[in-house]
Amino acid sequence: MRKGHWIFILTLWCAPLGAQIGGSGVYAVLKQPVSAREAAWGGFCNAYIHGDVSLAAHNPALLNKNLHNRMALNFNSQLKGAWTGNASYARNMGNGTGAVHVSFIDYGVMDAYDAGGNPEGQIPANETAVTAGFGKDLGNRISVGVNAKFVYSILGPYISTGAALDAGAVWTHPDSTLTAALMVRNLGLQLMAYVPGSREPLPFSAELGVNFKPRHMPFRFNLVAHNLQKPDMTYAQFLKSNSVDITGQLSEPQKATIGDKVMRHLTIGTELVLGKNFGILVGYNHQRRKEMAPDIRPGVSGYSWGLSFKISKIQITYASMAYFPGFNANLFTFSTSLNDFRVKKKP
Repeated sequence: MRKGHWIFILTLWCAPLGAQIGGSGVYAVLKQPVSAREAAWGGFCNAYIHGDVSLAAHNPALLNKNLHNRMALNFNSQLKGAWTGNASYARNMGNGTGAVHVSFIDYGVMDAYDAGGNPEGQIPANETAVTAGFGKDLGNRISVGVNAKFVYSILGPYISTGAALDAGAVWTHPDSTLTAALMVRNLGLQLMAYVPGSREPLPFSAELGVNFKPRHMPFRFNLVAHNLQKPDMTYAQFLKSNSVDITGQLSEPQKATIGDKVMRHLTIGTELVLGKNFGILVGYNHQRRKEMAPDIRPGVSGYSWGLSFKISKIQITYASMAYFPGFNANLFTFSTSLNDFRVKKKP
């Protein structure tokens, strides 16, 4: 079968499963950035092929032979008392590359009360996702991949399980300066709903991405169009419809423009490459800024930044994401190749 036929079949297979609306589904663990680089570039990164095995948890087509025996650990501080993290490992399997990813969100424990306000002790809240992925090259320029996910969520007395698939394809320019990705994330359903008979959709997303580094410039650019299955991502058609100005009067409703609706689908990122093992990352997420920033003093909501550097045999990446003024989420990635730690035998 020709390579083009594989991509066509992959697209047709994904299309009918994408009827659920992304951005409002259950299981927050499926929506978290899986890498500090992804977080620093606005929360989406599906076409970066250079050694970050964590990113394959979202786009399995990024799995390639260069990721053999690589592992990565990620830790993310969210709201006070809540932590997220994940671990990834990849290995060549003859005709392709396989990977395993484990992600979690721990909301900690909280006090529980009955309907009358009487204390009932403490209850836990957490989510865990286990992902198995496989990627395969279809020649020198195109690779495809599939992830299978299982999710377990416990929110106090409510328990839910779910299953999902990711599928993607990546095209690489002959000189590797440009890569483009097409993918779908979180195609699936709740196997067991929190409330019997009330299944909720998973956070499905259809995405396109481009990653580009000009040959003679110290910059790398990352552009991702996400949630393409949902043309209008505004929470409401009218923005600031109930806001009050400084005189105490209701302001006139402001309708979201076509340009605003288009920008909500885009995340933009860049990296200033200052050598082989050091870079400064900056990103912008328009949807996050429009939904999270207050009308007065929005600050840097929606922006993100990070650093990537190497110490000995470990690549370390740090990212900070501004959600609203006074609150940033921070994520650390530690990545390495286990082959670098093998003891060389003396001749």
